[in-house]
Amino acid sequence: MDNELRKKIETSALAVRKKCLDIAYGRSPSATHFGGALSTVDILAVLYFEIMNYDVSNPTWKNRDRFFISKGHSVLGYYCTLAKAGFITDEELLSYGQNGTFLPGHPVINKQKGIEFTNGSLGMGLAVGIGHAIAAKRKNLASRSYVLIGDGECNEGSVWEAMMAAPHFKLDNLIAIVDRNS
Repeated sequence: MDNELRKKIETSALAVRKKCLDIAYGRSPSATHFGGALSTVDILAVLYFEIMNYDVSNPTWKNRDRFFISKGHSVLGYYCTLAKAGFITDEELLSYGQNGTFLPGHPVINKQKGIEFTNGSLGMGLAVGIGHAIAAKRKNLASRSYVLIGDGECNEGSVWEAMMAAPHFKLDNLIAIVDRNS
């Protein structure tokens, strides 16, 4: 990675971390799993600001790459990244965790805001990402599915079953990333 690209990603990740701090400690008394949220920021910065193919002005574009956060409890880092990418306004982000918000403590599908699926239980994300990857292949779409999995949820049976199923479908458009935050 060249220095200019590294600087771009580091700057984006720092801005997202600062936004997480502002939201968690300055605005939302319901911000939980803060450490897990921060552990995702570098991964999200690389994906959203360098690798993934998406269009904020056309969030349901059929060839967009899809991102699935399987460790839904670390959603604050995801929301702050979506804000930096332009899907969520700063004003909307301030509603995180409040009554009536579309930004609760686990993501709820809202494709207009870049949120591809609803998450609650650990271990769901990889199976959903596999389903989307299969569908993209069948439809001859150029999109990829990126799934962020927590190291703890790798102990879930559903994750292991999905990991064993993925090679069967020859999914070269599926990328699973384990956030090993120990």
